[in-house]
Amino acid sequence: MATLTESLSIRTGKGESYNYSLTENYTETFSVRQEVDNSDGFIKLLGSSTSISAQNLQDVKSMVIKNNGLVGAEVQFKFTEYVDNSDVDNANSIDLGPGSATTTRQTSFLLGAGEYMFLPNVRWLAYAESASGANAKPTTSGAYLSLDANEYVDSGANVDSATASGVVSSASATTVYLEPYTSATNCTANLFHVGDLIRIDDEIMEVTAIGDKSNLANNTLTVIRGVHGSTATTNSADTDPVRLPFFNAYHDFDKFTIPQTNSSGKFKSHNFFGFGRVQDSTANGIVPGSIAGKFYSRGYQTFGLSGITPQSNSGLAASTAYKINITVDGGSVFVDLGFTTDASNLNFGGTNGVIKKIQDALDTQYYTAGNLFEKKVHVGIVDGDIRFTSGQNLSTSAILLADPGSGTTPFSVGRFPDIGTDPEDVNAAVAAKLPEDTIINSAGVSVPNVGVFFYDDGHGRILGSATGSINYETGKIDFTGPANAEFVITANYDSAHGGGANTTSTSENVITTVSARSCNSKINVPIEIVAFN
Repeated sequence: MATLTESLSIRTGKGESYNYSLTENYTETFSVRQEVDNSDGFIKLLGSSTSISAQNLQDVKSMVIKNNGLVGAEVQFKFTEYVDNSDVDNANSIDLGPGSATTTRQTSFLLGAGEYMFLPNVRWLAYAESASGANAKPTTSGAYLSLDANEYVDSGANVDSATASGVVSSASATTVYLEPYTSATNCTANLFHVGDLIRIDDEIMEVTAIGDKSNLANNTLTVIRGVHGSTATTNSADTDPVRLPFFNAYHDFDKFTIPQTNSSGKFKSHNFFGFGRVQDSTANGIVPGSIAGKFYSRGYQTFGLSGITPQSNSGLAASTAYKINITVDGGSVFVDLGFTTDASNLNFGGTNGVIKKIQDALDTQYYTAGNLFEKKVHVGIVDGDIRFTSGQNLSTSAILLADPGSGTTPFSVGRFPDIGTDPEDVNAAVAAKLPEDTIINSAGVSVPNVGVFFYDDGHGRILGSATGSINYETGKIDFTGPANAEFVITANYDSAHGGGANTTSTSENVITTVSARSCNSKINVPIEIVAFN
């Protein structure tokens, strides 16, 4: 794969200057120079296709069309018309006359001698109404998607046990027979892609091939059994649902109970949380540029002090064992955390200071089987106060401090306030929350809170508060963000512009044909096209 840099510079006679640039990745260059005459019928120069064929490109990243002639030319684009049908975009076959009903539409424009047009992509389609081809669902624009608590959704396909050699009958069989089936363009195999993970009962399988879908018997998936810590079973029954799981695929399917990043901040799902899959091949996938998500903040608790620095004396006794009762991330998971002060350094900061002693005790508990195992906690000075912060960005993230069940408490000793409800006591715990979508800027205007979001750039890259990639067709998403972080996410789907560049007759979302003709009855025009796949 190579990098393509596209730039445009405009200089005016008044000294004005405008510069534009774009960087893309591409694999091959296609160039054609075709002379066209003045015949009423257009001459095809280039087309789009999902398969390799003459004069057809599979995935055009960008294109330049130039008139290299002496006279004007007319260039025609063909693409598909859609209709917004109950928030699912469908190809719109109507008779505009005098021909028969068709989904194909044509538009044309003029290129004068020496003029050219640059297209950064070929994602074009049409509507009779002023409707969006990129905003079908969610029906409430900007609504965060509801992620099923089971970390899977019913795909709409069911197991068909009519064939005895399928996974229903044997733990070693590698074929999943699916139902229902209507036709090759409307069957449940269309819901899946090679590389998908599926879940039948409690078994996770990896899809390695899709049947040819020519009839019900070929409405199948070929799979690898018992992956991601699951066990191949024969407990499935006829009509059992075939589910799309979206657990964090960097781990076994039962590692976490919610979609979240791991301790390295990594998250991967082989589908987009079950959204953007259709069985009739229309409006499939995620709309490029529509993804936005944000992570929960961490819960914490502070002492309610001010002016604390690393050099501030804690007021605790030297060489003394203390205990703090701490509950992390809710529930009944708590521990009487023990630490012993240094013989000479009783400051909050320093190598042997009180904060370091407490942090060492917390770190030990993180790696010790028991109540705080793999529950990270950070203690430190924040804004002149002592703060205990959960190391997890979860909706349940929280810290609750209390006097220990036994042992010596540091609370009410020195600079450590009492545990209670009086104003001078330890502050109330602050629960985790989601950052606001909008904020008020210095001018008093409500603006998007861009800094808290991760998003996709329309080119398959995840940027912002997380970095990674998204496959718009399959929905596979892979990113790195904060460690142990729960998130909310939204994206548009069931839209004509969803997924990748598609040239299937019922779901075309690209310019399918570029054609041209000379505007002059006496002089032909050479048209040059350079396209990058």
